[in-house]
Amino acid sequence: MTTHRKNSVILPFQENSVATPGIGPVARETFLLTPQSPSHERTISNLDNTITTIQLIKNVVPSQTVSGILSSITGILNIIKTTIENQDDFQELVEQCQMIGLVVWRATCDTPQHQLDATIHRALTNLTSSVDDILEAVKAKTEKNVVSKAFHATIDRNTINKWKNELIHFLTLFNTEVNISTNLKVDELLDVTEEPDVLPTWPRVFVGRSDLVQSATDALLNFHHVALIGPGGIGKSSIARAVLNDEEIVSKFKARRYFVQFDNINVTQVNLKTFLDHIAGALGFATPVNAYNLITKTLSTAETLLVLDNAETFLDATMDAGHIADAIDGFGARSNVTILLTTRTAVLPPNLKWIRLQVPPLEESAACEAFQAYYPSIETSILIKLLSAVDFHPLSINLLAQAAVQNEWSPQDLITAWDHQRATLLEAGNGKSQSLAVTIETSLNSPSFLKLGN
Repeated sequence: MTTHRKNSVILPFQENSVATPGIGPVARETFLLTPQSPSHERTISNLDNTITTIQLIKNVVPSQTVSGILSSITGILNIIKTTIENQDDFQELVEQCQMIGLVVWRATCDTPQHQLDATIHRALTNLTSSVDDILEAVKAKTEKNVVSKAFHATIDRNTINKWKNELIHFLTLFNTEVNISTNLKVDELLDVTEEPDVLPTWPRVFVGRSDLVQSATDALLNFHHVALIGPGGIGKSSIARAVLNDEEIVSKFKARRYFVQFDNINVTQVNLKTFLDHIAGALGFATPVNAYNLITKTLSTAETLLVLDNAETFLDATMDAGHIADAIDGFGARSNVTILLTTRTAVLPPNLKWIRLQVPPLEESAACEAFQAYYPSIETSILIKLLSAVDFHPLSINLLAQAAVQNEWSPQDLITAWDHQRATLLEAGNGKSQSLAVTIETSLNSPSFLKLGN
C-alpha cells in the first residue's frame, strides 16, 4: 500500500479517510478544528473521531502523566457521547479536547517522564487538575440522574463554557510559555508511526504442504497458538506465509495480520529491547519508549494474528530469554491475540498452550514437483535418485534446481557436480556427508557463482 503523508490524501480505505495504525480508517474531515455550524450528526462524528485520536496519542506518548490526562479526557468524551442529552453544546469543548491531545503529544512524544522540562511538567500538572475536575463534575451530574432514574443528563452552557475556557487557558499557556504551537494537524500525529511492514505473499513454489497449512489454519481460527517446528531450510517460513495468506485467515483477521521476521539478527544480539522493537516496527510504530505497553494495547484492539518467524533467534537468546518469554506469554494471554511461531527449537514459552506441528521433509512426489518447477527437463528416475540424496530437504532442492538453471547444466552435469562436492567433503574428514552442506558447496563452486568474484 502506497501512502503519501502531509499535504496529500491517504486513501487505503475510502475517500477522505486516513489510515490509523492498529485502529483503522478515520474520517479526515472530522479533524477540522475550526468551529462549524452545530448539528447533532456532526457532533457525534466529532466525538467518535476525537476519542479515536486521543486513544492513538495515548498509545504513543511515553509519559504516564500524559497517559493519565488522556484517559480522563476519554472518560469525559465517552460520558458526553452516551449519557449527556445536550451533546451539541459540547461541540467546541470536544474540539478543544482533540487539540489538547495533539499539543501534549507534540510536547512529550520524544521525552520520557523523568526528562520533562519543568515548565512542561508544571503545565501538565495544572492540566491534570482541570481535566480531573471536569471528569468528576460530569460523573457527578450523570450519577445524580441515575439515582433519579433519568436516562440522560443535561449540563448548562455556562458550566460547559467554564470548562472550555479552562482548556483554552492551558492551550494558551503552551503556546506562549512552552512554545508549542497549537496549529497542529492529525497528519503530524500519523508521522509518529511508520507504515506497517508489508506482508509477505504466498510462496512462489509451494507443494506438498496442504495438510500442514490446513492444520495450522484450523487451530488459529479457533484461537489456538501454533508452533511450526523443524530444522533449518525445512520450509517453516513458507508454510507460515501460506497460512498468513489463506482465504479463511484473511477473512478472519483482515488487516490485523502481522509478520515479524527475526532472521536478520544474531542470537547473541537479541535482548528484550531488540525483540520488542522488531514487533513494534512490524506493527507500524517507530521505536517507542514503552514498547511492551504500546504493542499490547495495539494488539488488544481487535482479533489479531501475530506471526513470529525464526523464533529460535529470541527463544535461545543469550540475554533476557526469560523476559522475552514473559512478553510472549503476555501477548498470547490476550483473548483476541493468536500467535504463530516458526522455530527450530522445541522449547517454547511455558505459560501458553501450544499446538506443535512438526515440519517433515517433502514427500517424494512433492520434492520432484518442487524441483521441476525450476528445472523441468530431467527424467523422474534420475531426479528421485538425486533428491533422495538430499533427503527431500526443501532448501537443498531449491538450491540444486537454481544451480542447474543458472549454470545451464544438463542432468548429468548436475549429478557430476553433486558427486564431486560430496566426495570432497568426505575426503576432508567430515564423515557421513550432510546433504545441505553438499548442496551449498555445489552452489558455491558452480561457474555462475564463481564468476561473481571476477
